[in-house]
Amino acid sequence: MNIKILGNGGFYNEGLPYNAMAIDGHVLVETPPDILQSLMQQGMSPAQMDTVFISHIHGDHCFGFPFFFFNWLYWGEADSHYNRGTRLVVIGPQGLAGHLRELMRLAIPTEHPYLRDFDQRVQIVEIDEDDVIAVKGNLWFGFRRMAHSLPTFSLIVGERGQEEALPSSSEYLKKALFIYSSDTSMFEGVRVLLDSGAKLILCDTNGEKEKGVHMSPQELMATAVAQSLSGANGGRLRDFESGRIRGIHMSKKMERAGDLRFVQPGEEFSIR
Repeated sequence: MNIKILGNGGFYNEGLPYNAMAIDGHVLVETPPDILQSLMQQGMSPAQMDTVFISHIHGDHCFGFPFFFFNWLYWGEADSHYNRGTRLVVIGPQGLAGHLRELMRLAIPTEHPYLRDFDQRVQIVEIDEDDVIAVKGNLWFGFRRMAHSLPTFSLIVGERGQEEALPSSSEYLKKALFIYSSDTSMFEGVRVLLDSGAKLILCDTNGEKEKGVHMSPQELMATAVAQSLSGANGGRLRDFESGRIRGIHMSKKMERAGDLRFVQPGEEFSIR
């Protein structure tokens, strides 16, 4: 599995590209306002995506969707998704379909055929906690609800063989390869993610104080170290220097805070 970082900035940030990433070159995670620029900057096109995950409907995670979809649809001219009749799968919380449709209506005149294209070419999959679904490329996605101001889900990703069944909701955390926490304050659910079998965990670190709307780097480090010392993770939690736990969704450009490293645009991770 390959994870490529497209952006690492939060809602408030000092000029960073907004938080987004790609999985295996065909799954897009988040569609922030600058998603087209971030894709192009990393040598990628919207057309190569077949699946999109949106963690929640705050603007820094979804306001770029109308422009992403327009370019996804028509990219490649004669060989475009529009001419091929392709459908795009979009995964996210309950109410996502209505929210994206309203964004589309605001972005372009209501008589534009593009709005009809959205209804015909986008398959919305609305999820809830502990759902496990199959995704193209022999991937599976699981979801955990985070502590945020509206329904927000972490993304839990694993791989399966051609004939392999999806993991159950009781085992998917053990079989995960990659986890993205999305926006959250510190709570017990973060500890559950850190205690998983995932080899890479990217955590919201947009907070600057304890018990804030967003988890702070200091809260994340303290929680991870406490779990490691207590043995709560069964020996799976390695030192921060191993890079298993990283920060994302930042307010300013940083490479590290103490032992915690932050992901950077263009950085790639190969997970096996």
